[in-house]
Amino acid sequence: MAVEAGTIIKHGWMFMVANVVNRAAGLLLLPLYAKVLSPAEFGVYALISVVGDIVAVMLMIGMINAFTVVYFEHPDDRSRSRVVSTTMIGLWAASLALLAVALPAGWGASDLLFGGTDQGPIIAFAFAGIAFSAVFELALAYYRVHKRSGTCLLISVGKAVGLIGLNLSFLLVMDLGVTGIFLANAITFVGLGIGLTVAILAANGVGFSFGILKRVTVLGLPFMPQTMLDMGNQFAMRYLVNLLMGVAAVGVLSFGLRLATMLYMFLTASFLQIWSVSRIEAQDSTAGRDQSEFVFYLFVVLLSAAALGMALTAPEVLWLIASAEYETVLPCMPLLVLAYVVHGVRMHAEVGLVKTKKVGVLPAISLGGLAIGTLIMAVTLGPLGLMGGAIGVLGRELVMLVATEAMCRRLSPNEPPLSVMRVTGILAPAAIAYLAGLALFGFEVNPTFAAAKVGLTMLFAVAALFGPSFGKADRAMLFRMTARFRRRSQAAA
Repeated sequence: MAVEAGTIIKHGWMFMVANVVNRAAGLLLLPLYAKVLSPAEFGVYALISVVGDIVAVMLMIGMINAFTVVYFEHPDDRSRSRVVSTTMIGLWAASLALLAVALPAGWGASDLLFGGTDQGPIIAFAFAGIAFSAVFELALAYYRVHKRSGTCLLISVGKAVGLIGLNLSFLLVMDLGVTGIFLANAITFVGLGIGLTVAILAANGVGFSFGILKRVTVLGLPFMPQTMLDMGNQFAMRYLVNLLMGVAAVGVLSFGLRLATMLYMFLTASFLQIWSVSRIEAQDSTAGRDQSEFVFYLFVVLLSAAALGMALTAPEVLWLIASAEYETVLPCMPLLVLAYVVHGVRMHAEVGLVKTKKVGVLPAISLGGLAIGTLIMAVTLGPLGLMGGAIGVLGRELVMLVATEAMCRRLSPNEPPLSVMRVTGILAPAAIAYLAGLALFGFEVNPTFAAAKVGLTMLFAVAALFGPSFGKADRAMLFRMTARFRRRSQAAA
């Protein structure tokens, strides 16, 4: 009965490990950035990064998302191989076009952001890294559809080693500052992009179809404005903070967002890599739907527990990895991590829209979120400071959650609706646990308090699993899967 759920969890666990390793460089290098870079320099890094993210969206035109859907539209291996090679060749053409204009585009972006062209070469390095990181992401998507989680893990190890080694050399040894960060990215992704392209084309052949490229592009284009608007929200937030509070404030808030984003990078993205592929691959089959829903709400518990732990232990984390200049972000952390929990919950409806090919509404949803989030920040940044930025981020995610779920119920009525009661049954005890922790421990750094915070987080997880969001059948399924995985581990040992 729990076969489908077990398959999702099995591959999802492996992809989570691969994704953790893939993102490990960002996690391990964050203390280095926070120690070496001042808040103002971190703000420069954050502004250039968000510009790079916008360029990446324009470059990929939704190809990564569309690739999975088009791949499963073709039933035979030969046709699927042509989808792979066509998408790879198309993405390479776009990447080379970006490289051709990287330096002049960098000068223009530098003048827009900083009022001069001094940062132009740094932004050009960022664009070079973006060009080949797109190829890298397509390669990972290819291995994911084949459920080759071990290969994804190996590739992710190579990326992490390259980024960490080069960043340490460029920042600590050569003292290149922000320039060193983007130069390390460019060198790492150029090497990985070329190597993975050779390997994938060797396995699939060099074939090309304008029809397939058109299909991938047409299906992917709706993702482009949606994702650009998502990135636009990040840019608008940082730009407003820069205008109203200065680049140092951008650095402080971006540091907090970088911590909160780890919830997406390490949990949500890992989970979606297998859960979304399984839902799309199944098409209209209703087999395993209850198990799939159970796994999703189990994921919400895990995500909420991680967010709670991050919010409670933020003082200790900041004390370990950053200077006291970043302490003003601490009151913002509960809102920032809650925003990424809401983002994870929103994926339930968004995957349903992707599965039923109703993605045309996603840009409008993102536009509404951008407008409301920017309005909230414009009103609250002045009187509330950094807290206003955090409120804007959370407000945007809440608006997009409600709108996405409403559109999914209207356009994809056969998809299972999000259970507000089950989500509330998970988030309510998390909120109570955070408020209790804040009242008991405040923002003081104390080893005893840190242990108590971990215990409080574990207590929440137990309360959520045995609360109203999960019935006896759900818990029985969880116990069976746990027992099966334990037997497999013992057999492997």
